[in-house]
Parts: sequence; C-alpha cells; structure tokens
Amino acid sequence: MRMDAVLGWMGPGIVAALSLVGCAGEDPIPAPGFPEGTGQPAANAARYPAGPYGVGLGRVIANYQFVGYANAAEYNETMQAIQLADFYNPTGTDVFPEGSPYGAGEPKPKALLIDVSSVWCLPCKLEAESVLPRLYRKYQPIGGEFLVQLADGRTPGEPAVARDLYKWTTQYEVRYPSAIDPTYKLGALFQADAFPANMIVRTRDMTIMEIVAGVPEENSSFWRTFEKILSDEL
Repeated sequence: MRMDAVLGWMGPGIVAALSLVGCAGEDPIPAPGFPEGTGQPAANAARYPAGPYGVGLGRVIANYQFVGYANAAEYNETMQAIQLADFYNPTGTDVFPEGSPYGAGEPKPKALLIDVSSVWCLPCKLEAESVLPRLYRKYQPIGGEFLVQLADGRTPGEPAVARDLYKWTTQYEVRYPSAIDPTYKLGALFQADAFPANMIVRTRDMTIMEIVAGVPEENSSFWRTFEKILSDEL
C-alpha cells in the first residue's frame, strides 16, 4: 500500500504522534501515550455495536484502541492506529475503506482471534513461532483475522512498549495485525499467569464467542468455533 494513503487515512494528529516511533532500520523508541481524551475505548468510531461491554463469554468487547502494525512483515517503519472497530463487519460482506492499512477494498473478516500475549511468556513465544503462522495461512483466505496484543513486556505487570512489539514482530515475521496498548486497559484485565489469553470475536456484532487461557490445540473446540463463524453457522 502506498504510504501517502496510509497517512491520509490516519489523519495529521495521529501521524505526528506515531512518526516519533522509529523506522525499520532501528529499534523504535517507546510509543507515545494517547493524547488526553483519545484513549480506551475509542470514542470516535463511526460504527460499533452498543454495550454493555465486557471481556467475558457472550459479551460485546469494547472498541479498544491500540498502536501497532497492520502487517509488520510488509511495513514497520512507523506504527499505525488500530482499533477493534476496524474489523467490525455487520453485514458479513463489508470491505476495508479507501486508504485503509489493511488494503482498500479487501474483505473484512468474519471472525477475529485476539491473542493477548506477553514478551516474558514462553508459551506465547512458542505460539507465535510455530502455531499462529500456520493457522493464519489456513484461515485468513476464508475470512479469519488475527490480532496479537502484547500486554506485558519483559517483566510481568509492566506494559509492553514499542520496542517490544518491533522486536516481537521482527523475530516471528508477523503478518497479521499486532499492537501494544499504551494505556494498558485490555492487558490489565488478564491475570499475569494466564498468558496467552485467546478469544474469538464474531465481527458481525463484536461478541466474544470463545475464550481460552493458554494455547488452544489445533483441532480443539476453540478452532471449531472459529470455523463455524467463518461458515456462518454461528
């Protein structure tokens, strides 16, 4: 995607803040916090399901806003704004708008995996290295999307920063959306001994359909739920 399209989509205020993060040839400096009034959950989304919100099974997840990469393997020179409303697909046939970092005109996903991981977590590293890449190749072409959110950095309880995400996405050649949360709202909802936390969001209504602590087995009920959403059975 052309960079001028991405920058136009984000707007001058976000671009000015995120341009401080760094470029591909070096470790980026820590991402700035959101300006006052623009933190979690994102309040300026044009469309998003109404609450009440929560992170429990059957609840609508709030429109959390992050900074990160739409596809770090293709572009990681600056971080981009990412919010869950980006993936909201009420008709099941919505496409990403002009200038979107996910690709203008590309179909929006039907099912979204949110993987809350941490840098210090060994199972998270194993999942990123050997599980998620294979499953992403399987599900992305048929309407699945993954979003990894690094909660903690190298120390439990300390939020991940831009340098952590840069190194993580580079080491594991991450091709799906990836992000950190400067305000640590979503990560703080999970216990430190529960990483990775994996949840499935049905993007038609942004409802959490499945949650599991740890790495779900490939042929488990977790992924069967994911597949049922993709085939419009759920």
